[in-house]
Amino acid sequence: MTTPSGAPERSVVDRTLSILGVFDRDNRTLTLSDISRRSGLPVATVHRIVNKLHGWGALERGEEGGYSIGLRLWETATLAPRYSGLAEAAQSHLVELHGQSGGAAVLALRDGTESVCLTFLSNEPCLAAHWGDPGCRLPLHVTATGLVLLANAEVGVQDDICASPLRAYTAATITNGTTLRNHLSKIRREGYAMVCGTLREGRGAIAAPVRNARGTVVASVGVVGPPNMLQASRLAPMVMATAEAVSQQDRTEGWRMARVGA
Repeated sequence: MTTPSGAPERSVVDRTLSILGVFDRDNRTLTLSDISRRSGLPVATVHRIVNKLHGWGALERGEEGGYSIGLRLWETATLAPRYSGLAEAAQSHLVELHGQSGGAAVLALRDGTESVCLTFLSNEPCLAAHWGDPGCRLPLHVTATGLVLLANAEVGVQDDICASPLRAYTAATITNGTTLRNHLSKIRREGYAMVCGTLREGRGAIAAPVRNARGTVVASVGVVGPPNMLQASRLAPMVMATAEAVSQQDRTEGWRMARVGA
């Protein structure tokens, strides 16, 4: 491949990551031509790297010739400490919250300026498309779980987001930086976040923080449901108790693993 004068040549790692990065929730299966177009790499380069990824199991090839993320890459990703420990610690508590509340139970963590869904339990499959596919990313200002994470993030992160343009998903989405900052203060004061119709009309959520042994917020637990279900007097204590239970479970598991490794 000829590199334009003055342009640094991309390393094999950079090109490989570019290929993996073209897959997203709306583009789960892609042809070689699709991958080439979306990554900006020549088809010959894509073909060579894709063959390597396919051989290792990072990509799988369908009957019609398209490629998708492979099972081995997914298995590797589940080893991420922030995913595996939290998801395992939270699972039984989320099942209980889902049953008690009658709404969808969700666990999310922060990655930069976005929330990433780790677990989503719901009897409504359509909800997952908006909130809960594992790995689903959303801006922090849009959901209750995201607002909890933002309210407890570093001041610099809060300042950057409040000063940036805030995308409106519905008429109820907070899009004013000052309003958002005031809302974050309220969340820290009350210990939970409650929103209605900010991501999708006819749905809202209540969420509370999950903390590690040092008191740092590492994730958030929430319940998603219709507005008539979101009674703060009933659900907020329930969600906060679940978040605390997950916090305690995560601390216990962390202590146990530390003892095993000692």
